[in-house]
Amino acid sequence: MQNRKVRFRESYKYFSEKEKNHKGFTLEDLAEATGWKTATIKAYLTKKWDRFLRKRHNLYYVDGVVKITEEVYLRLMSQNDRESNDPHKPLLPLEVERLVVKAREAATLALDIYNRPATTFRTEGFTVMMIIAWTALFHAMFERSRINYFYIKEDGTPMKIDGDLKAWELARCLSEFFGASVTPLRKNLDFFIELRNKVEHRYVPSIDTHVGGECQALLLNFDEMLTNEFGDFFALREFLSVPLQTSTLRSVGQIEALKRFQGKQYDDLKDYIDAFRAELPDGFYEDPKFSFRVFLIPKIGNHENTSDLAVEFIKYDPENHESFEEFRKQIALIRETKVPVVNPGKYKPTSVAAEVARKTGRAFTLTNHTQAWKMYKVRQSGETPEMCKTEYCQFDEVHKDYIY
Repeated sequence: MQNRKVRFRESYKYFSEKEKNHKGFTLEDLAEATGWKTATIKAYLTKKWDRFLRKRHNLYYVDGVVKITEEVYLRLMSQNDRESNDPHKPLLPLEVERLVVKAREAATLALDIYNRPATTFRTEGFTVMMIIAWTALFHAMFERSRINYFYIKEDGTPMKIDGDLKAWELARCLSEFFGASVTPLRKNLDFFIELRNKVEHRYVPSIDTHVGGECQALLLNFDEMLTNEFGDFFALREFLSVPLQTSTLRSVGQIEALKRFQGKQYDDLKDYIDAFRAELPDGFYEDPKFSFRVFLIPKIGNHENTSDLAVEFIKYDPENHESFEEFRKQIALIRETKVPVVNPGKYKPTSVAAEVARKTGRAFTLTNHTQAWKMYKVRQSGETPEMCKTEYCQFDEVHKDYIY
């Protein structure tokens, strides 16, 4: 077996040299170079080498060997189907490979859920599948390192649930992997573990716009760790694209309608998101490992090789101050200026009457407005906030009047 592998290495060197120099050879030449008998070489011509060798005028020419590494070539020559069928795939222990494939498939499903246009259960579905993906990825790393990632009872026997061994959940995996270390990547995972626990029993699509940066970071962190640990073959990068949009976000009206429909469920989740961010160590929220946020700027193609690119990602180093300042200037040119406004979206009585008349196409006067708030008991008479139904009306302390 070892002698066979040595001879295949010699054949790789021989083929590479002949292909680079565009020279032909006979079977006898190949036999002399590798030490194989001519009969053996003829067998390999139909079994293994047919993808590389072409015969012209009684000479053989090589095409394609120089495009692959020697290691890939040796795997192509292997009689083990698991090696030869996909020679570019890293050779992993079978259980490790199963866990890596599970992790990658779960992440792909998460990406599909998030980018599907008609999906309203977007963040919820994405979060659940990414938790599965990250858990499988950590299990794969533990399995490769021969770390027992299953719970053990006090008597030393394996803990089981419905007959299956109970494996560590993601929170336990983080504790074992990071120890006492706190990083933006770990905080991003901590954020989604608790978010998953909350969304399992809620339907809150209006949170999509609040956690998009954290979702993007969760996916990019996963792809980076997956490829760092198990190689580029398993990378998700070919699937990572900017989804086509007809608008940047849901309209203000749509979001407000969702919030009213979801009621306390939205408020509870938003409180959790705000509280988690407020407790982050300094600098973590701005770190792309915790939340990856970008500006999309219309791109004008100045020359042929870039004019067809709709989106171009530019990697920058914040430590490179000149480059960083250049990006900051570009962002400043497009950043929307927001000035705090008191009581945005509220109306005075005269404006209420005019807006109702405009939308209904029927006359609606201040008298009608007064009759309406009295009939529906929106507020009481006089200048006092008591008994005011704040979802329809608020008392302005500064001006001593009501806004609607």
